[in-house]
Amino acid sequence: MPARAAGPCRIAIGDLEATFLPDGYICATPESSYPGSSEPLWRANPHLLDEDGRFVMSLGAILVRSGERRVLLDLGWGPTESPIVDPATGATDGRIVGGALLRHLEACGVRPEDIDTVLFSHLHRDHTGWLDCSGEPCFPNAGHLVAEAEWTYWTTTGDLGVGPAPTRDQLAALAARVAFVADGDTPVPGVDVLATPGHTPGHCSFVLSSGTERVVVLGDAVHCPLELLEGELAFVADVDPDLAQRTKQQIEAELLRPGTLAAGPHFADLVFGRLLPGDGRRSWHFSEAQRLGLPGPPPRGEPA
Repeated sequence: MPARAAGPCRIAIGDLEATFLPDGYICATPESSYPGSSEPLWRANPHLLDEDGRFVMSLGAILVRSGERRVLLDLGWGPTESPIVDPATGATDGRIVGGALLRHLEACGVRPEDIDTVLFSHLHRDHTGWLDCSGEPCFPNAGHLVAEAEWTYWTTTGDLGVGPAPTRDQLAALAARVAFVADGDTPVPGVDVLATPGHTPGHCSFVLSSGTERVVVLGDAVHCPLELLEGELAFVADVDPDLAQRTKQQIEAELLRPGTLAAGPHFADLVFGRLLPGDGRRSWHFSEAQRLGLPGPPPRGEPA
């Protein structure tokens, strides 16, 4: 069955609740997403590709309910659509489409003003798209938290607005309300920060835990489950590919701990799953999650 962007779904982690809220999707040729990857690899994994043979990634945010707290992990792409252009040839290689996040949030009975915390895994544009709505903060009552190394990198580099990089306007909008978190911090009860650099210098994942249950929200440390099974795959937008690979090995060890699930917000079809050990080869299994009765992406990953 061809891949499609994940629809809204929810899991419980003890007393916590995590809901994936789609914003849209990304699709591009698999070889451009993973430079150096082979055609036989993708022929062996057609479930990751759509009807046109393009690699599909979900796009959205995760809503965490912890007691009275309402937290968003990342902010999607925002209400725009853009082609993905091959910088070497200038040809259109795919597209990125957003726009559904706020209506999925509303369908869950949560208003933007109810969000008290936004945690950014990193500051690529497909994670910061709903910072502002028509010049005003989309989430006016929320603290906006990011790793200091991530903020420093983007506020000192000259690559703003290029490829996945945030724009100058996005950083200006965030500057008035940004605060910093570090590895091991617990900014919200049940939500711990896990430094996972490499994709970007200050990239963070988040560990949701309650009792003996835990979920590692991967951000962009892993873009699809195949990265956990094929150790040589490197994503095109990794700032430091070598560090990203070392970080991925640490993540694999985390995911193999008993009782641990993963949430991959870019994973196609279903974002929650489990990495299992095997005789010589690990395997990935999607985890049971409550698929919500909300409009989701139809076939080919078109946005709701």
